[in-house]
Amino acid sequence: MLPIKIIEEKLDDSKLGFIKEVWDMLSYQLSIPKVDSHKILEEVISKYSEPHRSYHNLSHIYSMLMMAEEYYDFIENPVLFELSIWFHDLIYDPSRNDNEEKSAERALELLSPFLAESFLENLKQMILSTIKHTPILKDHDNELFLDLDMSVLATEPTVYLQYTAAIRKEFSIFTDELYQAGRKSVLEKFIAGDYIFLTDFFKENFEKKAVENIRSELNSLSDN
Repeated sequence: MLPIKIIEEKLDDSKLGFIKEVWDMLSYQLSIPKVDSHKILEEVISKYSEPHRSYHNLSHIYSMLMMAEEYYDFIENPVLFELSIWFHDLIYDPSRNDNEEKSAERALELLSPFLAESFLENLKQMILSTIKHTPILKDHDNELFLDLDMSVLATEPTVYLQYTAAIRKEFSIFTDELYQAGRKSVLEKFIAGDYIFLTDFFKENFEKKAVENIRSELNSLSDN
């Protein structure tokens, strides 16, 4: 079964309730006081609800949290894994190239009063690994986290088209010519290596579909 991604500009009450419950359980595990936990969640929801986000928004977080539940038995450190999901796209401006660094920086600012320095360093590395989608921690959790982040590449064609439309909308500040050149460069890098995905499971089950989707998009970009 191919990965299921929810691509929506605004979550309905049920989905929003789910991610709030996940956050409440996570912050309870971390012994973050409720008043602080709610302040952090308010900022996180506000950031992911910014009007320029069509893909890197709460639906992306929702999808990753749902998949994390599905693969829970294969995750060694669920708390670190979930925090990485929550904060990896906290700062997102399509016109900048330092979003990951800024996301990691803000995550540590928000969480440093409650978490050990060593844990925060691992969280920072997990977030920074999304820059090149290359594991920094060199463990299975980091690989699986990156595969979940990239899983949209292996979705059904109709969902993949929703994804590409959402990405184009996020980069609407750029002309078609500039966008197509940049998008082609990104896609070609995805398929230039031996594999897109990192874990054996994703390679075996989803690699072929991801390559098909990417090649189809490349052909579409070439036709325009």
